[in-house]
Amino acid sequence: MVPLSTAVTNIACALFVLVLLSAPEFWRNLPSVLRHRSALSALLLFGALVVGVGYTVAPHQEAWSWLGKYLKLLILPFAVIAFEDADANWQAIVCRSLFATLAVVAVLSTTNYIGLTALGPAHNPLEPDTRAWVFKNRISGGMLSALLFYQAADFAFAARSPRWRLFLAAVAALAFVNVLVMLQGRTAQIVALIFLLVVAVRLSFVNRSQLRLHPVLCGAALVAVAGVTLIVACSVPSGRLLQVASEVREYRQTDAVTSSGLRLEWYRKSLELIKQRPVFGYGTAGLGTEFTKLTAGKTGAEGLPTHNPHNEYLLLGVQLGGLGIALFVNLLVQIARDAASLERRSRHLLLAWLAAFAIGCLANSMLLDFTEGHMLVLLSGILLGCGYRSRAATKDERLTSSQGGNATPRAV
Repeated sequence: MVPLSTAVTNIACALFVLVLLSAPEFWRNLPSVLRHRSALSALLLFGALVVGVGYTVAPHQEAWSWLGKYLKLLILPFAVIAFEDADANWQAIVCRSLFATLAVVAVLSTTNYIGLTALGPAHNPLEPDTRAWVFKNRISGGMLSALLFYQAADFAFAARSPRWRLFLAAVAALAFVNVLVMLQGRTAQIVALIFLLVVAVRLSFVNRSQLRLHPVLCGAALVAVAGVTLIVACSVPSGRLLQVASEVREYRQTDAVTSSGLRLEWYRKSLELIKQRPVFGYGTAGLGTEFTKLTAGKTGAEGLPTHNPHNEYLLLGVQLGGLGIALFVNLLVQIARDAASLERRSRHLLLAWLAAFAIGCLANSMLLDFTEGHMLVLLSGILLGCGYRSRAATKDERLTSSQGGNATPRAV
């Protein structure tokens, strides 16, 4: 749903919330949200943004509109409550459904890139940079393909059938090439390379009976193949990874408006604003108003205002000060802590997306962005809700088993 359509996701989430609000079980289970660390952390961050509307330097209408972009935070506690009594099999259903969806999108992206198809609202065959786009742009699409690479590799580690393992390895390879060569999203390329190192390390510890070659040799070969792929990705005409150095150099020498240069300029301004109001910031949506003042009368990169500095940590830091950064980091930490108790495949999936999300927020405002933000709250809410139910069910089963074992046979 999230990887495919923004409109469908909005409608589905709205219906999901309405159905929950109309269910007596939701109101009965609502107090339990205080026991969920991740859900409570999401509520605290959203609550801080609501309070930020009260003292913002931005016009209040703009602040309320900006707050709406963070409404997705409420989905996490809603999903936790909805799925805490669900069957534990929901974890497997979510993981497999997401894998199938991402795999289909990766195949469509590949066929679009080589010219066999021209599908998807984001695809434009006349623009070289958008040839591989299907439903999302290079940033969102690349992040999802990077996740597919790690999930396919994780499934391959657990596969018992050699044929199924080979198929999953092929999906992982396709996703990796899709990120590095076709989509060319630089944030996703870095995330995919980090995932590759993790996969190589995991491969080095695989039982030797599962592989024909020594696991360490397999891991080294995987890194070598990835290096070749990276060279190809950097050598294609539309390769963007190596452009970072030249973009930064142009920005520093001539104040040129480049993608990397603008980010550095916005980061510099954001840090200046945080230093001036380090505790509570300028309020919700306050960054845009302050950037307008800082860019007045200037040209080049210094003269371009923005409402989004493409760094979630700095964006929340300007709006809510150090408190906002602390609440956001706390949310990520609590999700990681809760994910540790999930079953293995769900745990690896959620932690992989959480790591990609945390890294991506250094160069993008991913909680603010639609696709990445909704993926985080929906995936976390559903899996953690199911995981909470599984822990409670396990305790009940142990109690029942204990009572049954201690029971005294009735005399006949």
